[in-house]
Amino acid sequence: MNEVMKALTDDEVTAVGVYGMGGVGKTTMVKHVVAHARKSGIFDCVIMGVVSQSPDYRKIQGTLADLLGVTLGAETEIGRAAGLSKEMKRRNKILIILDDIWGRTELSKIGIPSYKELQKCKSKVLLTTRIRNVCHVMECQEKITLNVLSKEDSWTLFVRIARRSFESTTFDGIAKKVAGECRGLPIALIAVARALGDKELVEWKRAAQRLEKSQSANPDDYGEASECIKLSYDYLKDEDYKSFFLLCCLFPEDHEINIEDLFRYAIGKGLFQDAETMDEVRGTADSVPFKLLNLNMGFW
Repeated sequence: MNEVMKALTDDEVTAVGVYGMGGVGKTTMVKHVVAHARKSGIFDCVIMGVVSQSPDYRKIQGTLADLLGVTLGAETEIGRAAGLSKEMKRRNKILIILDDIWGRTELSKIGIPSYKELQKCKSKVLLTTRIRNVCHVMECQEKITLNVLSKEDSWTLFVRIARRSFESTTFDGIAKKVAGECRGLPIALIAVARALGDKELVEWKRAAQRLEKSQSANPDDYGEASECIKLSYDYLKDEDYKSFFLLCCLFPEDHEINIEDLFRYAIGKGLFQDAETMDEVRGTADSVPFKLLNLNMGFW
């Protein structure tokens, strides 16, 4: 994060790109940047929107406008973009964060002024992507790599999340093998450590074999992280929890899922039939998302 903050405080830099493979922690890092930027007062305003593979420009415009505290009265995307751009040029020192960009994105279609115009009002753009070339096509002056964790840092995180000691050299060796198969990805390390934390040695051996077999040939693929999330899913003891997690697939990528909507889908699917009253069903359903988040299954 220090490297990013240094770039953001450089008067000669208007656009900063952070790239790294999926699951490495780009979004988490950006949230820390947001908190630090707001606390330190480096920027007068910090706004953030998620772009994703299929950008919904109207939604992005609405998110940024809400964070700026303005209402976009125009009906068309072009009109909304013009209104948003005018508001941004009227203000000073705005940090505009665009998370999860997959290709060249026309900032003007969103309503973000050109880099030259942003520089005049001391505003900046920070974007995150999995693809290094995106930083190039988006003309970022600073391109920062977010690497996977080192072997030592991976093991430290893994043990802290698993919350256990390994009684023998055999167990310790298997645990280190499992941690190694997570390839230094925080999302994978956390998911697997939480799934296996209270399991016996035999389960750890099975997990090690499974993760080893699923090793992806492409380092930029979802392979490593997705299999770790799948393993975490398979270790869920309650079938209702599994079904509840799968219901999330009904929503688009990067959609902010409303718990009330999930509750309705769960009722429609016939989950939580052991509950005797609707209040009991709701109480159980309300607890499930927190259980899944605790297993690190809500950020994938």
